[in-house]
Amino acid sequence: MAEKPAKSRRVAVVYHYFAHYRRPVFFELIDHGEHHYEFIGCDKSFGSGIKLISDFPEGRYRKSMGWNLGPLFIQPAAVIAACSRRYDTLILLGNSKWPTTWLAAIVGRLRGKRVLMWTHGWLREERGIQRRFRDTFYKLAHGLLVYNHRAKEIGIAHGFDPDRVHVIYNSLDTKAQDQVRQSTTADEIQEYRHKQFPGRGGVPVLTTVTRLLPEKRVDMLIEASGMLERRGVPVNVLVIGDGPERERLESQAANAGVHARFTGAIYDEKTLGRAFMATDLTIMPGAIGLLVMHSMAYGTPVLTHDNVDNHGPEFEAIKEGLTGGFFKEKDSGSLADAIERWVSNETETGSGREESRAVIDRFYNPLAQRILIDRAVAGDPPLSDSESPRTETLP
Repeated sequence: MAEKPAKSRRVAVVYHYFAHYRRPVFFELIDHGEHHYEFIGCDKSFGSGIKLISDFPEGRYRKSMGWNLGPLFIQPAAVIAACSRRYDTLILLGNSKWPTTWLAAIVGRLRGKRVLMWTHGWLREERGIQRRFRDTFYKLAHGLLVYNHRAKEIGIAHGFDPDRVHVIYNSLDTKAQDQVRQSTTADEIQEYRHKQFPGRGGVPVLTTVTRLLPEKRVDMLIEASGMLERRGVPVNVLVIGDGPERERLESQAANAGVHARFTGAIYDEKTLGRAFMATDLTIMPGAIGLLVMHSMAYGTPVLTHDNVDNHGPEFEAIKEGLTGGFFKEKDSGSLADAIERWVSNETETGSGREESRAVIDRFYNPLAQRILIDRAVAGDPPLSDSESPRTETLP
C-alpha cells in the first residue's frame, strides 16, 4: 500500500484493542485518509468476548501489551508512541482511568505532538471531584473526538473551546448493510413477515434486538403490546436475542395474549437486515446505543425512553416524529401510546423510513467519520451542528 504524501501527518491511534465492528472506519482511514494512520493495541479483548480485527495491512498495526488492574489499564506502548519520532500526532482512547494515557498525553505534548482523544466525552452532567478529574484529563488534549452534540454542549458548558471538540458520530459497516438492503426484494420482506407471523403478515411488526437481561426491560414491550391488543391495535413482537430473561419473557407474552416470536441470537447481517426491513418500528425500552444505527441503516425508525442520561450517544440520531421518538422512562402506557401514534399514521411511518436512512447517509457512516477525523488531525475547525461532512459527495 502506497505511503501518504510527506505533507500528511503520521498518526498513532492507540486503543486497548480494536473491535471488529470498528473495522470499516479504521480501514477507511487507512485506505482513503488524508494522513498516514497506524494502529497500536493488544491482540486480546480481556474477557469481553468482543471479536477483534485480525487483518490490518502490513505496517499499519503494532501489537502492544496491556494489563488490567481493576478499573485501571496499563499500556506502556502509549507512552512509547508519545516518545517516538515516528509519529507527530496521537489519537488516544480517552479513558481517564488509564494512567498510561495520562502520561502519554503529557509526554506527547511536551514533545510537540498533536494530541487528540477519541472518547464518548460527557454522557451526562457531572459534579464535584468526578467532573474536575474528567475535565482535567480532557484538557491534556488539543482536541476531543466525541460521538454526539450533547457531549460537545456539556464540554462547552464546562469551559472548553468549541473548536477543540469535534463531533465525529459513530458507524457500523454501512457498505455491507447497503448490499443487503439493495439485494433484498419486497417479496422477500413480505415472505419473512409471513414466516415469522403466519396469517398476520399485514399486522405491524415491533422488533427489539438485545441481550435478554432485566435492565433491557423487554417486559415493558410485551406489556405495552398487550395494552395495544386490548385497545384494538394489533401488533406482532419480534424479539431477537438470547439471555437469562428469555423463558420468563416467553411466558409473559403467552399469558398476555401477545403475538411474540423469539428467534434467539442472530449475528448474520443478511438475516438481521431482512428482519429490520420487515419491521415497522424498532423498540428499546432500556438503554440504547448501536441499535439506533443498525435499525436506521435499513430505514426503520426507533423508539426508546426519554432519559438520555442513560443512553449511549447514538440516541441523538432519533428525532421525534422523524426517525422515531421517545416515551416516558419505565412507563409501559407511555410506550403503548408512542407505538400507537406511529403504527396508526401511514404518512409518518413512510417518511420515517426515508428520514432514518438519510441520517445514516449524512452522518453515521465510515466515510463521514473519516472526513471528520482527518479534519481534526489537520487542526481544522469542527463543522457546524447541522453540516454534513458528506455534503459534496452525496447525490
